[in-house]
Amino acid sequence: MSLFFDFGSNWKNFSANRLDEDRVRAAESSLLENIGAERLAGRSFLDVGCGSGLFSIAAARVGAQPVCGFDINPTGIETSIQNAGRFLTNGAPPPDFIRGSVLDAQFLSTLGTFDTVYAWGSLHHTGRMWDAIRYTADLVKPGGHFVLAIYNPHWSSPAWKQIKRLYNVSPAFAQKSMTALFGVAIYGAVLLTTRRSPFTKERGMDFWYDVIDWLGGYPYEVASISQLEEFLKPSGFRLLHVVRPRVPTGCNELLFERISSTAPA
Repeated sequence: MSLFFDFGSNWKNFSANRLDEDRVRAAESSLLENIGAERLAGRSFLDVGCGSGLFSIAAARVGAQPVCGFDINPTGIETSIQNAGRFLTNGAPPPDFIRGSVLDAQFLSTLGTFDTVYAWGSLHHTGRMWDAIRYTADLVKPGGHFVLAIYNPHWSSPAWKQIKRLYNVSPAFAQKSMTALFGVAIYGAVLLTTRRSPFTKERGMDFWYDVIDWLGGYPYEVASISQLEEFLKPSGFRLLHVVRPRVPTGCNELLFERISSTAPA
């Protein structure tokens, strides 16, 4: 079995069984709250690792134009196109969904640059996270914004990496058992840490599909807020704000502004 998790199949199942109008509205609210309406309306938007297309669709619905989403997984692209047909009923032009890799320089050169580049929870699954971040940052226009969500380092990160490897080489029945076992454990840990029901999901997500995504999400890399800030500073980025995860192993969401295309003098 492949060590690379099939994110597309998980997004397809999520879309068929859980995605509805309320979740799309929650995704819209997430974009507006964390990026701002003034940075979205009438501005170009790129969704890197678009998955189900949820946030490309949400961006289009709040007025971003043009909107493009790409993903290496063909099932993810098919699902994104289907979801756009379901949820873009307000007359907004549909996003352009394209299959491609963030590590393919030739592909990236065809995309151009964007006012907002949104890479939420995708680049740490490429196997070459720092290259992926560098290449993605190059797609942000000067004066534009880069939304980057990367797993926070934690003492348990090495153990989770091995669990994820095991999940991906296990047969389907073992994966289902692991999902049930770890799902209960994760539910308890989140409830204890946040004092909130884990079923109350943010950003339009779903608890059980997130558990599958978490267990299967391999390759798996982590980076601290300070590491990401220092890495992007030479490319002309400044950190505007951070949304920290509900649990310590989750994603830090960082909003950067590109104040120049090269390092300041």
